[in-house]
Amino acid sequence: MRKITASLIVLLLFFVSSAQEKMDYFLPGDVSYNPEIPTPEAFFNQQIGEWHLTHDQVLNYIETINELSDRAIMYEYARTYENRPLVHLVFTSVENQQNLDELKNKHYDYSEPGSDLAKDGVPLVVSLTYGVHGNESSGTNSSVLTAYYLAAAEGEKIDKLLANTIIIVDPCLNPDGFTRHSTWANMHQSVAANGNPDSRQFDEVWPGGRTNHYWFDLNRDYLLLVHPESKGRVEKFHEWKPNIVTDHHEMGANSSFFFQPGVPSRNNPLTPEKNYELTHEIAKYHAQFLDKIGSYYFSEESFDDYYFGKGSSYPDINGSVGILFEQAGFRGRIRQTENGVRKLAFGIKNQFTTSLSTLEAAMNLHDDLLDMQKEFYATAADVADASTVKGYAFGSETDKVKTQLFIDLLRRHQIEVYKNEKDLTIEGKEFRSESSYIVPVDQKQARLILSLFEEVTSFTDTTFYDVSTWTMPLAFDLNYAKLTNSKQMAQGDAVEAEKIEGQVIGGKSSLAYVFRWNEYSCPTALYSLQAAGLRTRVATEKFSFNIDNMNEAFTYGSILVPVSDQKLSEADIFKLITSVAKNTGVDFYGLSTGLSPEGIDAGSNNFALLTRPEVLLFVGGDVRSSDAGEIWHLIDQRFHIPVTLVETGSLSRTNLNRYTTIILAGNFRSWDTNEIQKLKTWTEQGGTLIGYKSGAQWAAKSGFGKNTYKKQVDPDTTKYQSYAERGKERTLNLVSGAIFNAQMDITHPLCYGYTDGEISIFKSDNSVANSLEKKYAEPVKYTASPYKSGWVSEPNIERIKNTPVVSVESLGRGKLISYEDNMNFRGIWLGTSKLFTNAVFFGNLIE
Repeated sequence: MRKITASLIVLLLFFVSSAQEKMDYFLPGDVSYNPEIPTPEAFFNQQIGEWHLTHDQVLNYIETINELSDRAIMYEYARTYENRPLVHLVFTSVENQQNLDELKNKHYDYSEPGSDLAKDGVPLVVSLTYGVHGNESSGTNSSVLTAYYLAAAEGEKIDKLLANTIIIVDPCLNPDGFTRHSTWANMHQSVAANGNPDSRQFDEVWPGGRTNHYWFDLNRDYLLLVHPESKGRVEKFHEWKPNIVTDHHEMGANSSFFFQPGVPSRNNPLTPEKNYELTHEIAKYHAQFLDKIGSYYFSEESFDDYYFGKGSSYPDINGSVGILFEQAGFRGRIRQTENGVRKLAFGIKNQFTTSLSTLEAAMNLHDDLLDMQKEFYATAADVADASTVKGYAFGSETDKVKTQLFIDLLRRHQIEVYKNEKDLTIEGKEFRSESSYIVPVDQKQARLILSLFEEVTSFTDTTFYDVSTWTMPLAFDLNYAKLTNSKQMAQGDAVEAEKIEGQVIGGKSSLAYVFRWNEYSCPTALYSLQAAGLRTRVATEKFSFNIDNMNEAFTYGSILVPVSDQKLSEADIFKLITSVAKNTGVDFYGLSTGLSPEGIDAGSNNFALLTRPEVLLFVGGDVRSSDAGEIWHLIDQRFHIPVTLVETGSLSRTNLNRYTTIILAGNFRSWDTNEIQKLKTWTEQGGTLIGYKSGAQWAAKSGFGKNTYKKQVDPDTTKYQSYAERGKERTLNLVSGAIFNAQMDITHPLCYGYTDGEISIFKSDNSVANSLEKKYAEPVKYTASPYKSGWVSEPNIERIKNTPVVSVESLGRGKLISYEDNMNFRGIWLGTSKLFTNAVFFGNLIE
């Protein structure tokens, strides 16, 4: 019987593979098509779904449509890290194309608060976006069908759509990841179709194609705007103000098809109810279109729109309707699933079909969607009136660079920021007029402002598809406070982010230069000097100098750059330091004497000699790519410091002696005892070994240190009684993204550059370390009352109290530095990334 079944499967696969789908399998037959526009099948000389399209193929087709169709115009809006273009292909009628800028402005102005522009002639804008996850390939492969349909379809129906609608097609949101995946899938595709799920085709090599160049999930970056892809598309989002945004994804191969709405109890309360009503109305069109082609689907399950940083939820907090589509992902051309043998072409067809259903809904709900967007902005003043918080003050006297980075983030989200005109003291926090800013809630982005600034402690559900909080001032570790009355709102002129340029205060020195370790960009400044061959030292005690008739106080972590006995001349050192100051925003101070009026002198042994870091980061194997990617991005992109990525399997043949710092961000189960001993020997000889999250746990289990971990919270079996609610029991004690308060010893080398003894930590897992119960070993610990924002159960709060965030243990002459939680969360938690970078520069100084 098994032989018969196997034979039938082989025959079926052969039949399916030899009968790829023609264009009429995908395209609706209720319109005719312009023969002057090449079909994707003719253009690629293959049938859609036969091979995975590559990014350059997709781009070539989009460019061809742009050249041949007078309905379309293409422009580039960003470049990826790997220098691939991200483009929009904008469709509307020929008449509208001739007045596209005017129509864009008319659409924008219609929903502006206070606008009395008539609705007549205001076009609807729909943005169809595909492939933010590179290995969810059916979306981008379907985008060429969408482009063909909008360029070639003819008849009354398409004429009406294009006359009243501007349609933006974004064919590939993640070209770098998509390229990795399409290459992998195609290189493992056989002529004889093999849908066996054990095939290597369905199991991408690390890190897979889901993420971007630095292994970040771009679908979590719409609020954070860390990456060029996101910055470009959010800029265009606010330029076009689309009324509907689609977001095409894939899920497990054995699933069917999902479209929003998501789980009703997990809606974000800041999203207007009208948004959900229209999402339900639009869903009826998806159901109708999928019914016609016989595809199964579901909604109001599994997924939610709580976190506003995703492609389908960011529109909801900006007056649009975001629609998430999740198609079963087959990864290859053909695959055996629980639902039978499925083809890539089938997934492409579903994605294309729901693109058409979206356009049908847009055409029929034209006025409702325009009205909702107008109402969204018109009622922003009501949201501000109802809020007890009238604005926020923020800023840092000691970190001007990071303050400007925060302003840049707010302005990219169209949030107005104003100079603070008077000194304020709010709840013990001081805000000086020269270094602080005001964000009033009463502006059109009121809802988004509350979302970014508020600390959330009340929830209607305990399950979250993503994180439960994202308080941005805490992420930047900026001094901030709520303003609750108009007397505190001394706002001056509106501001834009500016580039901070440092100075050389005191001018050229023949003795030494000093800079404080407070600016976010200090690691860039220090490494630039070290890379030029200069000796540098760090202060382990406080001191001061009189410079330009001012007493300048310096604290732990300040950097001394001697002038004498360097490889560069006095003049060249001054030229280099002037350039570094200008480019990094770090102020340098030229010393005229080495004698300090207070504290250590310039020649003191308490200025410890620094070594230029040589960093190795193990990747691959059991390393979590997102953790490794965040570290790589931090060191490479933020601070421009070289980091060597070494495959986990290469430890035995890698010369570790050339590195000062080795970073472990995973569970290295494949290393044998000889490899582990090699790493221990390197550490004992003076290396700095950084264990990061699961890497810290692995190091503890492998005998590098004495860390132990707390038992997880047992499920409360009395909380939920029905079988149907068993899932809630499982998620009740998950820490899937919450913010906690920690205390730090700012005299410790790992805490250099911090001026406040408290910091906010983003925690995204349930692991909690026990205290080592050893003096000076835990420079950063959670406080006795650590909870700040996000969902966390009371038993977990008890587990977290007074436990270490960072610990240090000696191994011979070296150090194991363990980071138990995420210091670089999604590349945006700038407040704690300095804690991590300090280990790279100062780890070997810890006694």
